[in-house]
Amino acid sequence: MMNKNKIILVPPPLLWEDKLRLSFQPPLNLLYLFSYLKAHDFDVELLDVVSLECSMEETVIRILDASPAFVGIPLYYASLDNAFALVSRLKAHNPALKFIAGGPCMTMEPDRMMREGSFDFGIIGEGEETLAALLSTRDSNASPESIPGLAFHKGDTVLINPRRPPIINLDALPYLDFSVLNNEYYFKYQEEVHVPRTLFLNSSRGCSFRCTYCCTPVLWPGKIRRFSPGRLVNEIIFQRERFPGVDIGFCDDSFFSDKEWLMEFIRLIKPLQIKYQCIGRADHLTADLIRLLVESGLNYIAFGVETGSSQWQSRLKKNLDLSALVRNMRELTKYDVKTKCFFMLGFPDETSEDMAATINMASTLKRNGMTFFSIFPVTVYPGTELSKQFSNQPFKIGLDAHLPEIIRDDLGISEKNAALLNSPFNSSLTNKQMVNLVTFAYNKVEHAEIIEVDDINRVIRM
Repeated sequence: MMNKNKIILVPPPLLWEDKLRLSFQPPLNLLYLFSYLKAHDFDVELLDVVSLECSMEETVIRILDASPAFVGIPLYYASLDNAFALVSRLKAHNPALKFIAGGPCMTMEPDRMMREGSFDFGIIGEGEETLAALLSTRDSNASPESIPGLAFHKGDTVLINPRRPPIINLDALPYLDFSVLNNEYYFKYQEEVHVPRTLFLNSSRGCSFRCTYCCTPVLWPGKIRRFSPGRLVNEIIFQRERFPGVDIGFCDDSFFSDKEWLMEFIRLIKPLQIKYQCIGRADHLTADLIRLLVESGLNYIAFGVETGSSQWQSRLKKNLDLSALVRNMRELTKYDVKTKCFFMLGFPDETSEDMAATINMASTLKRNGMTFFSIFPVTVYPGTELSKQFSNQPFKIGLDAHLPEIIRDDLGISEKNAALLNSPFNSSLTNKQMVNLVTFAYNKVEHAEIIEVDDINRVIRM
């Protein structure tokens, strides 16, 4: 019998029928929702199909056996087809099920997602309070029109309510409940690729910057909000009591941007002798700050570099100080801090000179100690400033968003991707040319080789 208030949260994997894509970390987005709903006494389950290694059919069976009234699904462009397919299969088995979608795609394109995905409800923006309000309507008989941040159908029309104000006091959120996950799955994979056993958290929501290619200004349009250093460190202590010896990984965008917050965090975390990882801007660092971070337990940083072209740094409103990046890479290497840098190729009107500059910047960083790197084909996401600048190039779901890892791990181009190779990537390049460029770039950066512009042109002509 269906439980009229029960919801089951399900994150569709990037790959499903062929094989599941391994992942370093669990679906933190759903874990925050699960922990919030559980703390507020809702009947909620989280079905992490990746760590349980469930096929599509096994996932359908598990959901139906749980007899929920609602199924909640996060929408990401890379796994959108799987999300739509899961809804279609579940509806065929049980038309009474109600489907709630959230995540970046729903916030960025709510009308399209509601129509194409056949969802009953959509959560726009931050999800905890809106989802709790929606689930409460079964008992309160409240109208969907009264719930900020909700999208829903009214006849043939998709109605989208005004967005809900963000949660200002993040300290009020409950600690994450990792007990619902198969954590050993993630730890085992981390160890297989020589990464310390790591538990992931967020220290903030939003970002102080407004890079034109980034979804964050759309998803988190207000000011950055942070957990207080004391609240964050208390949760780290709580989680480490349950998972002794693990490193802590922070997944948010800009760990170093608030110096006052950072210095207090360093003061509180240092006595615990815990190793931690984070993401941030390289030009926020100095030699003295790097020393303090390392002394407090920092052992890994990921940097978004995107482009080695100063002109494109300005156009993207990233404005990263590339000389500071190289200088701080050398400094981090002195302390044996592991680093990873992310790069992008294929902006809509990017020249061969621009792409060569990016590859050469990556090779320069490799020579100066960069440990890991990824090179992504540019994705122009709807709603971003970049998409408005290039409105004649609408977003299309094209090659696998994890093409860099496919190339790095020699997984081969899937049948679906192979069919796309001769189609346009942007106004000047095909998808095949982008695959060739990313493959070329990987090989050159791995060997820290400096290239010429003519090398790019030769790859494009292949």
